[in-house]
Amino acid sequence: MFLPRIRVCASITLIIITITGCASYSPEYADFSEPLTRPETAHIHVDADIAEFIAFAHEHHPSVKAAMADIESANAALTSAGAFADPQFSVAQGLNNSDFRTLSVEQEIPLFNRRGMAIEQAQIAKRSAQAQLDAVKAEVSVNVVAAFAEYLYVLESQALQEELIQLLKQFTAVAEQSYATGSVSLSDLLRAQNAVDSALAEQLNLEQLVISQRARLNAALGRDSREPLAGEYSLVDSHRNFAKLPADIETLYALADENSPQLALSRFAIESQTVARDIAGIAGLPKLMVGVEYMNEAMGSGTFAGMASVSLPIWRSNYRAQREAAESAYQAAQHRLYSSQLEVQADLSIAIFQWREAERNRELFGKVLTARAEQAVATSLSNYQNGNASYTDVISSQQEWLSFALAYRRALANQLTAVAAIKSLISSGANSEVSNEKH
Repeated sequence: MFLPRIRVCASITLIIITITGCASYSPEYADFSEPLTRPETAHIHVDADIAEFIAFAHEHHPSVKAAMADIESANAALTSAGAFADPQFSVAQGLNNSDFRTLSVEQEIPLFNRRGMAIEQAQIAKRSAQAQLDAVKAEVSVNVVAAFAEYLYVLESQALQEELIQLLKQFTAVAEQSYATGSVSLSDLLRAQNAVDSALAEQLNLEQLVISQRARLNAALGRDSREPLAGEYSLVDSHRNFAKLPADIETLYALADENSPQLALSRFAIESQTVARDIAGIAGLPKLMVGVEYMNEAMGSGTFAGMASVSLPIWRSNYRAQREAAESAYQAAQHRLYSSQLEVQADLSIAIFQWREAERNRELFGKVLTARAEQAVATSLSNYQNGNASYTDVISSQQEWLSFALAYRRALANQLTAVAAIKSLISSGANSEVSNEKH
């Protein structure tokens, strides 16, 4: 009687283990050749300024949405971190005595503040996720401003190229008249015509460049690269409204050390490793289980018994290794914070230099050199008509005017990008504002 029951129980156990081990899992993966989501096309306000572009990107860019999803994940993890472990229910059935059986329920009691540490770890993860969202928004803001500034620069270049073409056509008309009267050579006329054709070819290149820069801006905004951009945008107006330094230089460094999203992430990493070190410190302490057991025999009444059990943390080398690993991870987090501080200081210094360089170029090319070049163009063309200037003088003055005008607009675009980089380093949130006092 005893042996057959053992064989039956062993057979059932073997069948269960075999079925469980042979179970297969076939998840339904998404088709990554197609977009995971197809959101409705969001429209930007006509003639939107930089602030509106940034706000649009913060609402629609997929990297921002991913960071927000991480926050929701951290919220859910915080709920589970505070939950108790599931109780354990067990059943025992006698083999040589089928009338004997026991039922028991046990629950682990989180001693030594284990539950509080788990909750604190989850709270740190949530704060870190929020800091990551701020860092993503700051990066998106920089990308939007840089793309928008470059887009405006190409539009301005296109307009300047059109002005140059008109000047060259005017000069070519003068050269044709002068050639008809025999006052200039054929080579001057041919070079003037070649200059017009070359400028027209450059204009076509700029038209294609506008398309690519529009695609870059759309990508920075979180839109399809082929979406149109309606409105009349001005590089000068955008610069006037956005390109001022938000504070004096010393204040900028203090704000970066206090509010930088990158530094916030590093500080949260230290907090997380601090808790992890405390968790490793109590890992070698026993765990307590309490419960109740019910025992029953066919010929006797059932019996209830209270139970208490503890783990036996006898493998001390394992727990010592955990403490050493946690301590090393804590030291590494501290070094990473210092490294991040150096990187933020260097990035801020570079951005301030770029802003100052662009400011000097803006003053030089915008208020001095471009005005002089415009006068030189008019004078050289008049002198050429009078026979007092050569073809080279006219073309050189026109090319000089174009290079100075482009340099002025490049300074405006670079200053916009530099300010965006500075603001991303000193703000705890991408939308926070500080004093707009210009240094």
